[in-house]
Amino acid sequence: MQIRQPQFFTAPDFWKTTWEEVNTFLGGVQRGQVWEIGRSHSGHALRALAYGEAEILPRRTTYSSAIASGHPEDFYDPGRRQRPVLLIIGAIHAAEIEGTATCLNFAQVMETGKDLRGRSWPVLRQLAEKLRVVLVPLPQPDGRRRAPVRNLIGGTVDDLYYYGQGLFKNGEILRWPESKRLQPIPLDQMEFLGGYYNDAGVNIQHDDFFGRPAPETRALFDLAAAEIPDCILTLHSCGSGPFFIAPEAFISPACQFHQVQVAALVADRHRREGLRPGGGSRTALQGGFYFHTALHHHTGALPLLFEFPHGLEIKPFTFDEILDVGLSLFEEVMRYGVSGRYWPR
Repeated sequence: MQIRQPQFFTAPDFWKTTWEEVNTFLGGVQRGQVWEIGRSHSGHALRALAYGEAEILPRRTTYSSAIASGHPEDFYDPGRRQRPVLLIIGAIHAAEIEGTATCLNFAQVMETGKDLRGRSWPVLRQLAEKLRVVLVPLPQPDGRRRAPVRNLIGGTVDDLYYYGQGLFKNGEILRWPESKRLQPIPLDQMEFLGGYYNDAGVNIQHDDFFGRPAPETRALFDLAAAEIPDCILTLHSCGSGPFFIAPEAFISPACQFHQVQVAALVADRHRREGLRPGGGSRTALQGGFYFHTALHHHTGALPLLFEFPHGLEIKPFTFDEILDVGLSLFEEVMRYGVSGRYWPR
């Protein structure tokens, strides 16, 4: 791995994103519940953190069968649950670590009332206490250990693709979206395998969901099956964020409606606070079958995909601004769940 810019490997104390920092933080949690949900391709632990009591729902059938029968309550009956469940999954693409930093700062708010900068978020905490919030801050540890950049602030698009998608042995940077034409990435052709993938070269975002998925994918699917969340929020990053990808193909019109609603509310919050949303929601109606789309069809949950800004030179953001993007995102998504229970099914 090249050190393309030394500042990519430094960060403020409140910006905790490395494998070691995440596990040290989780080891110190007092109010939340931490447990291992699985292991990566190379055997590194995937850990979840939850706030709020679990409410196990009895199920008579699968989600698909329940919907086909006209009785979705046989799979999920909201009347039997006291509070909605929000599952937040960070950094599947493990150089896109802005969501990981936000997850840990949110956890600090739940632990102490303040984020890791010492700033209070009383409304965020009050909303979260009306939900069960389950976080997986670092679901793809192989790539995170391989590409341990702590930020890409001020970087170029080439820097983004180098640390994310990687470098071929012929010296050519593998770029997006061409990287998606290879699954898994041919390891013998790579000089440096970026953080996008696990150690087998699998991009979890487009895994073989219904065949032989990677162990990280299997662990996250099992977690979702155990929790049956009302909403699943997956966290990504790019040069032009912040924005949601919404509405999406391959889900019901009702879910598309909720995706657009959430996207508009969050974009309005970011616009009011000067956080420069990326032109509103982005659509994937022409395609785009993703990890969280598959999770929706597995559980019926409302699927959301949010793109953080990296703070590249093409659209600068500071560490503080990126964290404010994330914590205000969480607050608005939780407000939506508290006020309307997400109602995806």
